Amino acid sequence: MKQELKKALDYVREQMDEDDLAILHAEINKCYKQHLVPTFTLVDADQVIELLGEYGEENDLPEDWWEDYDDDDILLNI
Repeated sequence: MKQELKKALDYVREQMDEDDLAILHAEINKCYKQHLVPTFTLVDADQVIELLGEYGEENDLPEDWWEDYDDDDILLNI
């Protein structure tokens, strides 16, 4: 995992409420139980996307910079 993504995911975890993180993890686990790869469309990842955007703005990254990574790589590392 690239260092920039690792820093961004640290930021996301710090900014998200503990309950929201628990819900996100439960949705990701549900995907796997259904033999699905978790994606931003299968789980409620709006807050994650918003926080990745904020991180990108604060660190002069291009718009939607996280799209260079697979959704499941991002979601599994939150």
